[in-house]
Amino acid sequence: MKIFFNGYFYKNEKLKVLEAVDEFSKKFNISKNFHFTVHSLNEDESKKMNKKTFNRNTPTDVLSFPLYDNINLINNLNKNMSEDMGDMFVCRNIIKKNAKIYNKDFVEELQYIVIHGLLHLVGYSHKKNDKLKIYESELMKRIWNES
Repeated sequence: MKIFFNGYFYKNEKLKVLEAVDEFSKKFNISKNFHFTVHSLNEDESKKMNKKTFNRNTPTDVLSFPLYDNINLINNLNKNMSEDMGDMFVCRNIIKKNAKIYNKDFVEELQYIVIHGLLHLVGYSHKKNDKLKIYESELMKRIWNES
């Protein structure tokens, strides 16, 4: 799976995010021709988008906007075609704050947030009693090389 970066991302951040996306792609067998865009935004923009979309008047670390309802629909697409899976919006300041809270460095927290956002892009949500947290934990152990 390809990722397009829109906004403020350092080279080392992009490389680490690409590593995380590769693990995600392997886990869910997503074609290298498929792509999504990750946008960097500030807290005010994040707050406005969160309010407009989810009626929550606070900034958030990640917002995902999928083009497909679930992973089964994605896996039934023609893997030889270029397919857009959706957009993800991340807020660097919230990620920095969360990194301190969870005792991670910024890049580790960014990787986590992108994986979380990708799980939303392929149809997993907080509303359903599904495997979001299970997949998230499994993937992060692989990405951070934890046993």
